[in-house]
Amino acid sequence: MGRRPFPPRVQRLGEYFTLTEPHGAAWRPMAELDDDAVWRGLVAETRRAIAIYADVEPAAVPARVAASSLHLSTASRLLSPVIGAFAVGAGVPSLTADVLRWRTAGHAVHFGAAAPQWHDTLDSRAAAEFIDASLVTSVLAPIVDRLQAVTALSTTVMWGNLMSAANGAVTVMGLSDSELVCTGRTLVRSMLKLPRFEGAATVTGSTFRRRSCCLFYLSPGAGLCGDCVLRDPEASH
Repeated sequence: MGRRPFPPRVQRLGEYFTLTEPHGAAWRPMAELDDDAVWRGLVAETRRAIAIYADVEPAAVPARVAASSLHLSTASRLLSPVIGAFAVGAGVPSLTADVLRWRTAGHAVHFGAAAPQWHDTLDSRAAAEFIDASLVTSVLAPIVDRLQAVTALSTTVMWGNLMSAANGAVTVMGLSDSELVCTGRTLVRSMLKLPRFEGAATVTGSTFRRRSCCLFYLSPGAGLCGDCVLRDPEASH
């Protein structure tokens, strides 16, 4: 364990893999994100953004679709840096509520952290367990609980979103550095063995398929995601 910034190889993977150093009053403590009114506002902003993109009125966008879209984006911004760091062999940063900060950018939530503590491991099982004990327990699980209370979005959908975000991070970083994909997929498989994520998705070879739907197809003009359970009639949902 030791404090250090994210290595350049992770930062080069893209915006979602980099946590900004939080300077200034715009960056707020995570305790202020754990608030019903904040999430209601974020869901409303996401609903309006989807409506503008689809050229419809916000009322035409189901609130749960907006909530799921917001949740998936938020999960991606939190999980991508962790998965990218492990894939490049840098270990796993301890991203907990006490070191993270947040701010809004339009309808999205962005996160920042100064040099976090790191768990130096190259073992995917140990990495998955550390991610569960740190980021998931401290930040992601409370967000699931808060959004469920505010929007009645299914927790099953949201735990599926988390694994979809993790797998999506592997796909995205593979576009920049294909050498990282194998290690990233190994970590995803290890995460799926954890009790929280059991049954959230299946991995067959290089094919990832979630076992719940993110609801995006209910948005006006939308289709099915690449990992959607609805693409596989044999999967349960």
